[in-house]
Amino acid sequence: MTFDQLEGYRVNRTKENRDEPLESTAGDRGSGSLHGRRGSRRADGRAGLSLAWPQSEFSEQVNFAWGGGARAGWAFNKNGALAPLLFADLGYLNYGRERRTEPFSMTIPDVVVDVVTDNYMLLVSPGFQIGSRRGRVRPYAETFFGLTYIATSTKIENHGLGGSDPIAESTNFSDFTWNFGVGGGLKIPVWRRAETLKKEMNEALIDLQFSYIFGGDAEYLKKGSIRRELGKVEYETVQSRTDMIQLRLGADFRF
Repeated sequence: MTFDQLEGYRVNRTKENRDEPLESTAGDRGSGSLHGRRGSRRADGRAGLSLAWPQSEFSEQVNFAWGGGARAGWAFNKNGALAPLLFADLGYLNYGRERRTEPFSMTIPDVVVDVVTDNYMLLVSPGFQIGSRRGRVRPYAETFFGLTYIATSTKIENHGLGGSDPIAESTNFSDFTWNFGVGGGLKIPVWRRAETLKKEMNEALIDLQFSYIFGGDAEYLKKGSIRRELGKVEYETVQSRTDMIQLRLGADFRF
């Protein structure tokens, strides 16, 4: 190829490039290219309320539990039809509360305080979830395995000011056991950002979940297990498995 031919080839290529549409450039500026730059992963968070009904031998000791929880997750295959998710879940369930009024001390009987005893469980459970990524209603299924801390604590509060900082607090009894669960639910989108942004919340969904939790054996106190007589305290512990059916209603946030 001669020098003149080479120069002509360069001029023709320059004209062709100028005439090419800018669709690819515009796409790079849009959300599709942003997804590509971010890879196939995204953060996911959830918070909500929980209701639980003890099962099998646990139901002979406890009738009902209430509480809440939060979850942090990491989703993969962000652009596919299915949404696999790895998560770490923290849940709190209170299965019995007692509140009574007592004199502040034997020498100050004219000042009274509230004594509150809570029986509760903390569940720390990593797990895996898979479900639909698109649609007005998005079903999913999940499984998880973790540890359960079951305890009873008593605190003293200012009389009539429930929820105030405790004057004093003590753990009466506690134990650890394992938990394993399977469940599923529905996610309903209620808000979505028009253009996906990096490190910003891009979608919000209502999350309704149902799960069965298989709980290991634990020794614990229940409502009425603490006896107080003549300045002394006695604990009547019980032992059983800690199986439960749990219903959760919360909000799911995707980043």
